[in-house]
Amino acid sequence: MLKPAHFAVIKRVFAVWVVALSACSTPSTPPGTDITVIDLTATRLPAIAAEFVTTRTGDDHSVLPEPVVWRLWRNSQQIITERPQLAIGELWQRDGQTIIHRKLYFADQRAIEFQEDDLKMLQLASSWQKLSLVLDPGLLQQLTASEIEWTEGYPLRDYQGKLQGNDWHVVMRMDLALPSLIERRQGEFFERTELLKAYPLSQSPWQPSSADSVEIIDYADLGDKETDPFVIKVQAQMGHDH
Repeated sequence: MLKPAHFAVIKRVFAVWVVALSACSTPSTPPGTDITVIDLTATRLPAIAAEFVTTRTGDDHSVLPEPVVWRLWRNSQQIITERPQLAIGELWQRDGQTIIHRKLYFADQRAIEFQEDDLKMLQLASSWQKLSLVLDPGLLQQLTASEIEWTEGYPLRDYQGKLQGNDWHVVMRMDLALPSLIERRQGEFFERTELLKAYPLSQSPWQPSSADSVEIIDYADLGDKETDPFVIKVQAQMGHDH
């Protein structure tokens, strides 16, 4: 599924910046490297497999009792995320100009499929660019961006600002078009997502869980299965999430 050249395992992104370059002198690649800075608005982004960890603390209902490790596989037509600890995942697939979404429950061997109209009704519709970048490009446009700085051989761009009561700090790996760090703080609530590892998809050490034997249920058909314990559980989770 994924193709580009090898990217080394990323170290902690909150290391001290060691290179300061002015806007007029920042090259697209530093001397002696073949790493390219990606335009975040590009329609084709590098095919990547990546692993993240998310922590949430504070008094919000979405606080996580422990850090959650999750993985992403991205190519131009399909984006898959999985939480191995919970045996759940999500698939987003482009079919022409439409987007199909599946919530995958591997322990139950079942999945819920959402058509684009379902996503709009549930206010879950998302642009392909937002799914690909793991965050809303509109958010980045509203934050104050630094110049690209090269740290340990990687091009990083720092974004900071306050929007709707949230303090944001984002660091983008510009060669991957993925965040190295996303921090959001509002009062006592604090959420942090950090990129742990990234590989070209063809060299990924992990593969998405097989969905070959998973039963797919159309979201529109859930009402016909309202007594099914799995459907009751999923609807309760969806109600809690939204």
